[in-house]
Amino acid sequence: MQIAVRRLRLRRIRRLLVTVGVLLLALVGVALLPQGLHRGALAVATADRPGAASGVVQGRVSASRSGDRACFTVAAAQGRVLLEFPAGWSAGTDLRLLDAAGQTRVRPGTVMAFLGSPRAAGAVAGCRGTGRIWAVTDVRLPSLRR
Repeated sequence: MQIAVRRLRLRRIRRLLVTVGVLLLALVGVALLPQGLHRGALAVATADRPGAASGVVQGRVSASRSGDRACFTVAAAQGRVLLEFPAGWSAGTDLRLLDAAGQTRVRPGTVMAFLGSPRAAGAVAGCRGTGRIWAVTDVRLPSLRR
């Protein structure tokens, strides 16, 4: 009887040790995953609280790189507009704008429409100079009106 009880206890202990070992391996694996940017190698300016979209800025997109940051601007009818994006967005080394899921949303040189809201004029991280700031909530192809 005592031998059977000992075997049951040993099985429970082994099962517990295996479970703890698997959990530790999973935690180490997660800790070794890259942190920060989703799939892009470059950071972009992000809006602290983008809020709800209240308008649209449309124009040809330009992008530049400054160290490990990318700057996206739009040549809009109102002049140069500096863009801030939702948290989690980034840019590839080829200056493609990537959303939080890693999907390409914008390539420099294309005409795009940026839903969002205006901010005060000023500077954003990674961009040279100042201009009107636009907090982007989404990116769309512009509608063609004839």
